[in-house]
Amino acid sequence: MAISKIQASSLEANATNLVHIKTITLGSSSSAFTFLDDDSDVTFDDTYKMYKFFGSVNISVDSTAFYVRLSLDGTNIDAITDGYRYDRLTAIDDSTAVSNDNLSSVMVFTQNNHGNATGEFMNFECTIINSEFTYPRLTFRNFANQTDGGSQLIVGQGRRLTSGKAKGITFFPASSRSWVANSFVAMYGVKS
Repeated sequence: MAISKIQASSLEANATNLVHIKTITLGSSSSAFTFLDDDSDVTFDDTYKMYKFFGSVNISVDSTAFYVRLSLDGTNIDAITDGYRYDRLTAIDDSTAVSNDNLSSVMVFTQNNHGNATGEFMNFECTIINSEFTYPRLTFRNFANQTDGGSQLIVGQGRRLTSGKAKGITFFPASSRSWVANSFVAMYGVKS
């Protein structure tokens, strides 16, 4: 099926619509990747209606979940009980599962099935939609390779249950664990 000229033009525009803001690459293990508007080299304001984050990460301890939280003030991460909701579809090898949380203190990207064994890794993409309409929302996709050679694909969405725009985000493993050295996350603004 051929794409139309309008579709082709849209694809070309999208390829140049990302504006790099910041990349964090870990020189040693760390518990979180955090991007806040309060940081001098981060723009989390009305410049962009959407932000994209791309990461390639690994966790230092096996069987660990991957979480996300937002900031609404640009200084503090919102770790509020029952402050988030999310929905997630997971495909692992030849099985699928749907999960959600009506109220949670985090948005869960993955459950307890990632770690540090040889060959394991995760790549993800996360989009924050920072429109004028009620809650800050995000969508995410995560691909992971398992030690047995299998793979996992996760797609999902979540939202912070307070009206306003997101002014920060943090990506972190559960249980006070850390990302390993050379993991990285890059932040981009999306031009409209």
